[in-house]
Order: sequence, then C-alpha cells, then structure tokens
Amino acid sequence: MEKNTWLKIRDRIETFLPMTLGSLVLFAIVIYLFVIVGRTVYQNYKSDKELNTQTSKLEQTKEDVHYLQNQINYYQTYSFREKEAREKLGYKAPGESVMALPIDTVEEQNADSGLTSAKIKEPNYRLWWKYFFG
Repeated sequence: MEKNTWLKIRDRIETFLPMTLGSLVLFAIVIYLFVIVGRTVYQNYKSDKELNTQTSKLEQTKEDVHYLQNQINYYQTYSFREKEAREKLGYKAPGESVMALPIDTVEEQNADSGLTSAKIKEPNYRLWWKYFFG
C-alpha cells in the first residue's frame, strides 16, 4: 500500500477516536497489563486462602493424632485394664470384698433429691417488694 492510503486510514480512525493510533495501542497495552496483574493477584489470593484452609486442617489432624495417641497409651496401662476387668468382668483384687446393692426404685430416686415441692402462694415480685420496702 502507499503511504497516502495509510494516512487516509489513520485520518479516518482519528475522526472516530479522540486519540492517535499510537496512544490507542499504548492504552490497550496498559489495560491488558492491568488485567493480567489483576488476574494474578486474584489467583494468589485464592491459593493463599486454600493454603490457610489446608494448614488449619493439618493442625486439627495433628491434634486428633495426639489425642488418639494419648488414648492408646491410656488403654495400655495397668489401671485401665484393672478398671475394665472390675466393670465388665466383675473381678476383684485380693483381699477386697464386693458388695452388690439393689437398684433404686423410682420412689427412692425421687426421695434422694432432698427438695420438697413447696408451692409459692405469692408471686415473686411481691415477695421482693416486701423484702425491700415492707
């Protein structure tokens, strides 16, 4: 193409756009760079958020492992074995005597509460009024 046709094309573009062709290309490059940086920042934010989530899950799992290890250690102790043998198998230590007590009935359980059912004849606000003012 001739130089004259390029000038005509450039003049035609400049009539529609308020800037020169070089300024338009530079503006497009700057916008493109902003988009790329924004996308990278967003991906970095998402990966950081996922990393924090996985870190908290790892800490929780470590706590669970520690708790389970403590339970395993407790289940291997002599005191646990003795307790289980007494509760489930009815064993006793030498020199001990075991007593079997009957199970409480419903009436006996209610009698153990120690509270009697007293009915309040006056409302609570009147009792407070009498306490402070009368």
